[in-house]
Amino acid sequence: MDNNEKYELLSDGETGLASVMGIYPTDKNFIFEAKQIEKSLSENKDFKLKSFNKAEVDTEYSIMSFNAEVEYQETNFNVELYVCPTRNINLKDYALANLIDENSLNKALEQEYYLEVSMYFELEPLESFHLQLKILDTIVPNASVLVDFMSYRLLSPKWLKMTAKSQIPPSPDYLYTIHGVYDDNGVDGTRRYWFHTHGLHRCSSVELEILNVSQGAEQMNTLLNMTVKKFLSNPTKEREKFEIGYDGMGINLCWLRWEEALKDLQKNVLGGFADRDEVDNVHAEPSGILFAVEEGDMISPEIYAKTLADNPIYYITTSETERMSALTKERFPSFEKVFRKEYKEPEKKSFLKNLFGSKKEEDEQSWTFLVKLGLTVDDPNSGSEKEHLWFDVSAIDNGRVTGKLLNQPYWISGLNEGDVNTYPLEVLTDWLIYSPDSSYTTDSIYVLEE
Repeated sequence: MDNNEKYELLSDGETGLASVMGIYPTDKNFIFEAKQIEKSLSENKDFKLKSFNKAEVDTEYSIMSFNAEVEYQETNFNVELYVCPTRNINLKDYALANLIDENSLNKALEQEYYLEVSMYFELEPLESFHLQLKILDTIVPNASVLVDFMSYRLLSPKWLKMTAKSQIPPSPDYLYTIHGVYDDNGVDGTRRYWFHTHGLHRCSSVELEILNVSQGAEQMNTLLNMTVKKFLSNPTKEREKFEIGYDGMGINLCWLRWEEALKDLQKNVLGGFADRDEVDNVHAEPSGILFAVEEGDMISPEIYAKTLADNPIYYITTSETERMSALTKERFPSFEKVFRKEYKEPEKKSFLKNLFGSKKEEDEQSWTFLVKLGLTVDDPNSGSEKEHLWFDVSAIDNGRVTGKLLNQPYWISGLNEGDVNTYPLEVLTDWLIYSPDSSYTTDSIYVLEE
């Protein structure tokens, strides 16, 4: 199948690419057996095992192979399972998606075999991905490491355990990764970046890219990240303009397949034809290069770099907002537990202590607890019924949270940056913890619970 056919397939909301993930046991003596795998799948209450059969084995690739049919949310999935030698995989080739302790990695390196699970996403990408995680955790309940071959990342077995037992899918950030490559050898000596994704093909979307970035690299990475989240639930067709956010005016983008976009760019551009001409080059697969659309012209998204650095609003789908809110509330007890243990009210200082006190010492000892709240806007016809704002938490009592507003609202006139108010937890949509040496979200709180 050539790329033109693949683009057409993706345009119709289909994909020819399965999601492939692998899981390593912790126990060196763990043995993969047909009866054990079938029994594990049949006992899971989150999905229904409809059939399980041995399959033909490709001896160069695996030592055992099985086909399973699983029903999940009234949808049937065909799942292929392979028991493979670990000698074919170099875990050092993969980045870390979240924190994995050294002991788990060492246990993974001791294993002789791992289990590979391959399946097509029959439901929405996050729902399908969640099922795949549940299947992996069910068969190998005590894992040492999880490998996502689509995003080229390793995932924590403790994150897997927490996510698999939840009824709410994880963040869409786990479906893909963004790679940033830079080159200092440009004509004018300016550092230029190439941002591109891996993992979207399994989600019935082209991969996405931003090329030739010389300024606002952080903003361009964020812009690409937010665009990916839109495409996961509502992909846009080639050359079709879409609005991704608001910075005082609409932030408008479109995409062109790389084969077309590169014709108008310098031949030696990073991410150009020379970076895609190798056999089986993953970057030669269907991918869309993003452009800003202003007055009908397609230009570099860099034109938004300056305004994106100043508190823009990115549009998030209703379904993603609901997912975030549900997961945030499910794991809020963990947030509250850490808050009650680590939060310290700001000390009232004398004039001399303010003058001579050590800011460095304060920063090293401080913890910060933030919540994002969805508050009703003044005019529901403004494009959104809720504006989502961050607050610095100072109290949690009786199902209510008190905090100081950290950014100026666009669409709520009676509220200003710095205001301190109390709100019910019903309006909670996200939270974040900053410790003196790290940060923790709903997807990494397991680290603090150990």
